[in-house]
Amino acid sequence: MQSITLTTADSLPLDACLFEPEQGVEIKGGVIINAATGVKQAFYSRFANHLAAQGYVVLTYDYRGIGESVSLALNDKRLSMQAWGEQDFPAAIDWATDAYPSLNWHCIGHSVGGQIIGLAHNHHKLTSSFGVAAQSGNWRNWALKHQLSFAPVCYVVIPLLSRLFGYFPGAIMGGEHLPKHVALEWARWCRHRDYITDKNGKAYRPYFSDINMPMHFLVVDDDLQFAPEKAVKALSEFYENADTSLSVTTQEERHNSFFGHFGFFRTPAKDTLWPKATAWFEKHDSVNTEIKTRKS
Repeated sequence: MQSITLTTADSLPLDACLFEPEQGVEIKGGVIINAATGVKQAFYSRFANHLAAQGYVVLTYDYRGIGESVSLALNDKRLSMQAWGEQDFPAAIDWATDAYPSLNWHCIGHSVGGQIIGLAHNHHKLTSSFGVAAQSGNWRNWALKHQLSFAPVCYVVIPLLSRLFGYFPGAIMGGEHLPKHVALEWARWCRHRDYITDKNGKAYRPYFSDINMPMHFLVVDDDLQFAPEKAVKALSEFYENADTSLSVTTQEERHNSFFGHFGFFRTPAKDTLWPKATAWFEKHDSVNTEIKTRKS
């Protein structure tokens, strides 16, 4: 693993890590991992090492305001989910495709990481994406019993605490502190039927319809609290011109254990679910006999 720094178009530094296959391992392609909301890139390091062992160059990074990418006060207006998609993810794509121009680059989008693909102006540099529990956060996509707990969070808890503290306390959601405007924007999106919207409440889809690459959406069957199947399917429909597909995990693939929103990236999923991602990438890697090396 090698630590690197990405620089966004609006000149913010982002902490990132590069995972490369060992010498002698044939390089098959590249993968950018987009994290879930409030989750540090370090959480994905085991999965990234696994992909590297399978022949993939992997780039992980922390969004602005998360993990090691905290260069601004948490109440700074430049910290937003929209900026994650319009500034941070494009910076990762540009770095990866410039450093390894001969590779086919794919994206793993966990939760919000699958949503922001449609906000990136340079999405065309990607070959495919594989979404893990990536969903439309509109609370109406949840089962009634989960709506009763989720809706109050969107309408009251997040707005109230974010304005009170200048950030949303991460302990409540089990992750990092969320910058104030990330949290407020997220809550606003979740309250709206169109989910990703502008400040006037209009659906915001700058590049979603331009994307025509293969996109797979994996539903974790017991992830009822954060990404139920209806919500995942709803997000897949945002990408109206992409070649989308959807699959659902099984109890057997989870070893009859609880995986929830984060279990895909933990070691128990290594033998059953991780191969689904590598098989997807291999399926969409075009044959290329050119020696694939990083530019000096």
